[in-house]
Amino acid sequence: MMKTTGKRAAWPVVGVMALLLFGIAATAGANGTGLKAADGHGKLFPALEGWESPENIDVYDWDSIWDIINGAAELYYAYDFQAMYWGQYTHPGDSDIYIVMEIYRQGCPLMAFGVYSQERPRPPRLVDVGVEGFTAPGVLHFFVSDLYVRMRSHDTSDETAAAIHKLASKIAKNVDPDPEFPAIVHKLPEEERVAFSEEYIHTNFLGHAFLPGAFVSAYEVDGTRFNLFVMEFDDRSEGKEMLAGYYEFSGQEPGEITEGIHRIDDRWNGEVGMLWKGNVLYGYYNLEDEELQEQYLQIFSR
Repeated sequence: MMKTTGKRAAWPVVGVMALLLFGIAATAGANGTGLKAADGHGKLFPALEGWESPENIDVYDWDSIWDIINGAAELYYAYDFQAMYWGQYTHPGDSDIYIVMEIYRQGCPLMAFGVYSQERPRPPRLVDVGVEGFTAPGVLHFFVSDLYVRMRSHDTSDETAAAIHKLASKIAKNVDPDPEFPAIVHKLPEEERVAFSEEYIHTNFLGHAFLPGAFVSAYEVDGTRFNLFVMEFDDRSEGKEMLAGYYEFSGQEPGEITEGIHRIDDRWNGEVGMLWKGNVLYGYYNLEDEELQEQYLQIFSR
C-alpha cells in the first residue's frame, strides 16, 4: 500500500464515526438489477474459504442507487458515480452472521479517492489493502483503481474481522496488484503536511461552483495551520478562464491574465494566492503569514 507521507501510525477510530459508517444501507433493496455472481463479477466477489458467496449481485445505477442509500447518493454523484454492486457473504454455520459488500465504481481512480477521502476518519486505523484503507469494529473501507469498497458486518468477532480483511485483500489484488495514489497527490509538498488531511474536492471548491476539482491538504509550520491546493486542467486555457471568473467574482480588475502569481480577495475565504503554470494551478488559503506565502509560491514555481 502506497503512503503519501511515509509510515503512518495506526490509531483507534472514534465510536461515533464507526456507527456512522455502519449505519448506511443496512440491507439491499429489491430494485437493483439482479445478476448471478458468476456473470462477470468473480473478481469483485471472489470465493472466500469458510463462507458462502453471494448467489446474486445487485447492481444499482444512477437512478436506483437512491433505493438503497437514500440521501447519501449525493456524495457519490459528486464524484462521477457509475454503478454500485451489492452482495452478501454468509457464514455457513450461522446464517445470521454475514459480510455485506458495497462496491462503488466511480469515474476514475481520482474520483474513487475523492469519495474515500470524504469518509476517511481522522485519524484512521489504516489497513494495508488497495491503495489505502481503514477499519473500525465490523467495518473496512478501501479504494483501488476506480472502485471505492465498503465492507461491514454486525459481527465484530476476530474470526469475522479476519475474513473481512482476507476478502478485501483478494478483491484489491484482483483489481490492481500494484496500486498507487493518483498522480496529483504528489504535486503538493509532503513536508509539514498534516497527516490524513489529504482530500480531493470535485465540485464547489471553496464554496464556488465555478472552481473545478482540487486536491487539497492542510499544513502546519511553527504553529501556523493553512491549506495548499492544486488543480489540473486538460488545457491551459481552462486555467485562464477559471482565473477570469474568480476575478469577476471578487470584483478585482486583473488586467491581462497571464501565467504567474495571482491573489484573489475572496470575501468568503480571505486572500487566496495562486500560481498558474501551464495546465496546473497551485494555491494557498487560510494563510496570512507573508513569508510563508512567498515560500510556497516559490516551491510551486520550481
